[in-house]
Amino acid sequence: MPSRIILPVIIIGGLLLTSCGGQEAAPTPAPTPQPSAVDAEELYTTNCALCHGAEQQGVSDLGPALTSESLAALSDTEIRDTISEGRPNTAMAPFKGTLSPEEIDALTQSITSTPH
Repeated sequence: MPSRIILPVIIIGGLLLTSCGGQEAAPTPAPTPQPSAVDAEELYTTNCALCHGAEQQGVSDLGPALTSESLAALSDTEIRDTISEGRPNTAMAPFKGTLSPEEIDALTQSITSTPH
C-alpha cells in the first residue's frame, strides 16, 4: 500500500520541479516613450495666427506679415530670437516661457519655409 502512495507523490513532485525549474522569462521592459513630433502648423495656429493671420498675411495694427519678402532681411536666428524674446514696445510677446526650444525651432523653420 505505501508504494501505491509514494509513486504518485514522486511523479507529482517531479512534475512540479520540472515546471518550476525552467528558465524564468525575462521581464518585458517598459516601452520607451517616443518623442512627440512637433506640429508647427498647430503651434502657428494656436500662438501666431491671431496677430499674423492664418496665412501669415499679417493683421493690421497687430502683427506684420510673415512672408518670404517681409522676412528676407532677417536670419533664422533673428526670427527665432524674436519668437523667443518678443519685441519690446510691440504686441509681440516672448514665447520662451510658453514654448519649448524645440517648438520655437519648429515654428522658425515653418515660418521661413512656407511659401507666400
